Amino acid sequence: MRMIKPAIILLGVLGSFLYAVPAFSQQSPVAAPPAALPIIRQVTVSGNERVEPETIASYLTVRTGDPFDPAQLDISLKNLFATGLFSDVELTERSGVLIVRVVENPIINRIIFEGNKKLDNEELAEEVRLRPRQVFTRARVKADVQRMLVLYQRSGRFAAIIEPKVVQQEQNRVDLVFEIQEGPKTKVSSINFLGNKIYGDGDLRDVLATKEARWWKFFTSNDTFDPDRLAYDQQVLRQHYLNEGYADFRVVSAVSELTPDREDFFITFTVEEGEIYTFGKIEIDSQIRDVNEQLFRAFLLMREGQNYNAESIEETIEQLSNAAGLLGYAFVDVRPQIERDRENRTIKITFRILDAPRVYVERINIRGNVVTLDRVVRREFRLQEGDAFNSALVSRSENRLQRLDFFREVEIEQLQGSQPDRLILDVAVEEQATGELNLGAGFSSLENFIFDFSVRQRNFQGRGQDLRLGLRLSGTRQEIDLGFTENYFLGRSVAAGFDIFARRIDSSNFGAAFDQNSVGFSLRAGAAISEYWQVSTRYTLRRDNVQIPGSLLNSSFGSFLGQIIGQLTGDPIEDAVLLERFDRNGDDTINEVDFDVNDDGVFQDSELAVGLGRSFQESIGRRFQSIVGVTLRTDTRNSFIRPTRGKSFSISQDFAGLGGDVKYLRTRVNTDNYWTPWAGWTFRASAEGGFIEGLGQSVLLADKFYIGGPRIRGFDVAGIGPRDFSGTTTGRTSSLGGTAFYIGRAELFFPLGDAALESGINASIFIDAGSLFRGQISDTPNCEFSLTEFENFEAASVDDPDLVFPFSTNCIAGDSPSPRVAVGIGFSWQSPFGPFRIDLSKTLKKQLGDRTQTLQFNVGTTF
Repeated sequence: MRMIKPAIILLGVLGSFLYAVPAFSQQSPVAAPPAALPIIRQVTVSGNERVEPETIASYLTVRTGDPFDPAQLDISLKNLFATGLFSDVELTERSGVLIVRVVENPIINRIIFEGNKKLDNEELAEEVRLRPRQVFTRARVKADVQRMLVLYQRSGRFAAIIEPKVVQQEQNRVDLVFEIQEGPKTKVSSINFLGNKIYGDGDLRDVLATKEARWWKFFTSNDTFDPDRLAYDQQVLRQHYLNEGYADFRVVSAVSELTPDREDFFITFTVEEGEIYTFGKIEIDSQIRDVNEQLFRAFLLMREGQNYNAESIEETIEQLSNAAGLLGYAFVDVRPQIERDRENRTIKITFRILDAPRVYVERINIRGNVVTLDRVVRREFRLQEGDAFNSALVSRSENRLQRLDFFREVEIEQLQGSQPDRLILDVAVEEQATGELNLGAGFSSLENFIFDFSVRQRNFQGRGQDLRLGLRLSGTRQEIDLGFTENYFLGRSVAAGFDIFARRIDSSNFGAAFDQNSVGFSLRAGAAISEYWQVSTRYTLRRDNVQIPGSLLNSSFGSFLGQIIGQLTGDPIEDAVLLERFDRNGDDTINEVDFDVNDDGVFQDSELAVGLGRSFQESIGRRFQSIVGVTLRTDTRNSFIRPTRGKSFSISQDFAGLGGDVKYLRTRVNTDNYWTPWAGWTFRASAEGGFIEGLGQSVLLADKFYIGGPRIRGFDVAGIGPRDFSGTTTGRTSSLGGTAFYIGRAELFFPLGDAALESGINASIFIDAGSLFRGQISDTPNCEFSLTEFENFEAASVDDPDLVFPFSTNCIAGDSPSPRVAVGIGFSWQSPFGPFRIDLSKTLKKQLGDRTQTLQFNVGTTF
């Protein structure tokens, strides 16, 4: 804006005034009487385009008929500039007319951001106060630039430069363009400490949230400078020393210095450690009359003589409050009284537990549930209106509501009731979407191409019912299923439901040597027998159709026929046994016609399967299975998707033989445990096992267990256990399954930094061990060649595909309980394209016939 020059300000007014008093500037010490000021006869406004003259005149403190008072005209001038509507204002006088000349500020046509990549336009627009169709002023533009710079500094970019530019448009309008150079993130190059003697710089750096920048730390964002994080680090340092017993510790200063190129910060903490203190006498002063003070002593987390620890005091207060809550006292006030003895460097603590009445639940209020019915929420509560208050049951109720996964947030607040011994539980929930419509596609090293479609409603009509329909297509499996679950059947704590399914499993694609088609339904019901234990029962009726791939049938039949013919010597006496067994048409020779039982020239699968073992022959065909099962389980994990603590255990049995064509008893056991040894780290230990026994018949191939990746990483699907080499001439094998297995896993999930956590990236190291055995193949001998000999043949067959396996392949390998072991590292990512999982494994121990796999991955998408 252009301020009025001294020679122009009130030029006409002052000229008239000086003309009327010509000797005013040269007066003698004795002042002359002031002359009368000219009178304003008229006010005119010029230069305005949008602002009405009357509006401009309203900001003047003088009116027609008032004198030309310089003080009032100066106030009027300031008022006009203060409106922000004008870039220049002049007040002049001509022949008694006050002329107000204005130059209006332009109107903003649009606001444009250029050069920004790390922060999008929406984020920047939230910081900008100017808007299109508002009046442009340089002061407001400068303020907006400063706000955006602060936003960049919060994201660690202190080298950001923002230059505003104006593009003139017609009708006194402008485009406001912010040209942005974001620059690199300003890293923390060095963190130093002064005054520390007890703990080294490296120990203290490990405590801080801010980390020094290093080239390999590409998954962390804590190595950028953040003033708020620096203030937090000062509290972290103090808390660290207080927890180690240094009660007098203080941070003298925390200085951050920015390098001239604005790319690095140097941070220096100056500290005073002081002396270490120990706990003195620990006392409890309980004013609750009905509770013995000694009962609370069991919840103390410190003892006399231990090093002082401020965190243990806070935890003890929480423990004492929870203990009182377990006894029904909700509003207990625990106040620690601390007495410091600087001479002996001890700290005496007395925990005062103020008197409070035993409390009962007067009312449970539920709010925020728009779709979910009240009764769905109330039935998860472990205490009801009128019950004695118990903090543990309230916590358990909150956990049960969160595990429903119907709500984004669940908060239970304890409010004072109508009387001192009454309490209101105020339940605030925030609902989230419970309907799911997924259409996905992906590729897996295990199943090749994958296509998924599913629609599910986990809270059907707000009643807590689960309804789903799913379709899955992949290289090894095609499946469609419909399921419904009522979690509180007939108003009781009994979950009941049904499933209708049809599936086709191409087991031959992963070496199991058979395909299976199944169609059927299941009925199921489950109930809680205690707070953490549930029992469920189920009944399944299905029809299975097991087929051997034609290529395998033809090759095995041809190989079998060739071996039989090769055993003929031409001597009728020596060949009598073979002829009696296989020469069905009596022509004293053996050929494929002898195996055409129906004499129709068409070979059935059962006729070609003569070259396979008995287990294959018994499994071919259609059969009905009628199965009844029961499962006992417990689950205390804090999350079903990504747990960090808790455990689960289940044991189940299935009996097939309640009608149908198949009879067996199958048992499975599974346990999964999670711990958090350090913040951000999770350790998992799990184990599972299974056993199946035929009842009066052999266990069919389709009913056996097949173990491999991804249940045991480092091995292919169905990659371990008994394998059949018979009927082949190239050393290729087929999985026969087993009737017993065990698996053990140990896995440590470790953090990769805040940036990785926010991006959904997770990493772990693992060791898997297990075995599959008891193939129950009695008509085929064990292989006599070793694993080394077989691997040498596989290596040689790469260069010579026509190489024939030099050993007898009419044998079984891998039927051993000896463990297979693999170690590795895994990464998972909740990517914008869907979940992605990759595992890199190294097999440490394997058996003859096992198929290993170093890399396993899966990626898909959902939209």
